[in-house]
Amino acid sequence: MQKKALQEIIKDFSHALEQGHGAVYRRNFDSSVYEYLGGYIKEIAGYSAEELTPDLWDSLILRTEHEDGLEDLSLEEANRRVRSGEADHWKADVQIRTRSGETRWVSDMSTVLRNKSGDCFGCLGVLLDITARKEAEQQLVELTEKLRQRNREMDAELTMAREVQQALVSDQPKRFPQDALSGQIYLDFHHRYIPAEMLAGDFFNILPLSEHEIGVFICDVVGHGVRAALLTTFLRGVMEELRPYANDPGAYLSKINHGLRAVFGHGDTFLFATAFYLIIDITDGRTRYANAGHPHPLCLQPRKGEVVRLSRQEQDCEPALGIIEDFAYSTSEHALAKMESLLLYTDGLFEACNKSGEMYGEERVIDFVRRQLHLAPEKCLDDLVSDIHRFTGTDAFEDDVCLLAVVSVD
Repeated sequence: MQKKALQEIIKDFSHALEQGHGAVYRRNFDSSVYEYLGGYIKEIAGYSAEELTPDLWDSLILRTEHEDGLEDLSLEEANRRVRSGEADHWKADVQIRTRSGETRWVSDMSTVLRNKSGDCFGCLGVLLDITARKEAEQQLVELTEKLRQRNREMDAELTMAREVQQALVSDQPKRFPQDALSGQIYLDFHHRYIPAEMLAGDFFNILPLSEHEIGVFICDVVGHGVRAALLTTFLRGVMEELRPYANDPGAYLSKINHGLRAVFGHGDTFLFATAFYLIIDITDGRTRYANAGHPHPLCLQPRKGEVVRLSRQEQDCEPALGIIEDFAYSTSEHALAKMESLLLYTDGLFEACNKSGEMYGEERVIDFVRRQLHLAPEKCLDDLVSDIHRFTGTDAFEDDVCLLAVVSVD
């Protein structure tokens, strides 16, 4: 009576599980039969409960993925441990070939049955069709691998783009004229180029214009990263096309602004860039410049012990490139005295903040450089960057940083 009642309970439980694509079974190891097997097994394996035997089921298995302490065991060893009582339960995902020849995945979960003496004689378990889940998992694995591969390709492309950017910076002239004779006045260029991400939106360009004049251009594209880097590439191309206007700073910025507006001025994305362009005549120190919303360069005057902004009041309000169509930028002049140098930079340098949100600021830049006037330019740039790192408490900048020192050597 108790056995019959137990079979009825198992049968009711089996009917409930069939709604979830499962088949309950009770397997006897001694007689190698299924004492009970739910009818849903035919949906799973293609064999009816009357046809399927434990031996037939085992022969259908193509692959087994054990869990709960049975990992890395062969099917035979896992069965041995369960049947010997070394393991109290069985949990595995098995791939089977059905009667029709298709493959399916089945979750097999069971617990051992023991007699009054404690000997294991069988198991009670459930077989669940998990084919859809396994296929989804496999698709996820494949998709993840594709994403990893794509990320590797993107990383490689970004690395190459970064190397190109760094090469463009490194290839800039270090001296003008390059073949300066002893006793001849010349300019030395020293820079620090620190992208906030893999790619930067800041750049500078040095343009020899004649035997005694050279142009210096520094630019900060809005934002940073890939989009900003693409815009810098565009601007470099425009600058090269407009090289005939490079002898007039105001006209040069006006033409670049027109080119930027013509391409990006009518879309949904607002793009702009600050820029400063100057021309230095090494014969007399005469400097002509134009400013499109960029931080004013600093004029370093070691004889006076002073550091002053290179600016004129009427030029302070001239807009960044890409904002006002056909804006006419003005050209200003400044006479560099002997031993005076210029320091050009982008706003990522002084907008660096500490943990309290306090900005380093341009005044700190000026005060620090003033105290370093006696140092070599390379040392001064390194010390300035280090001082900002000490102020912020981090070795990284949140925005791109470009520093360029133009040193007059007599």
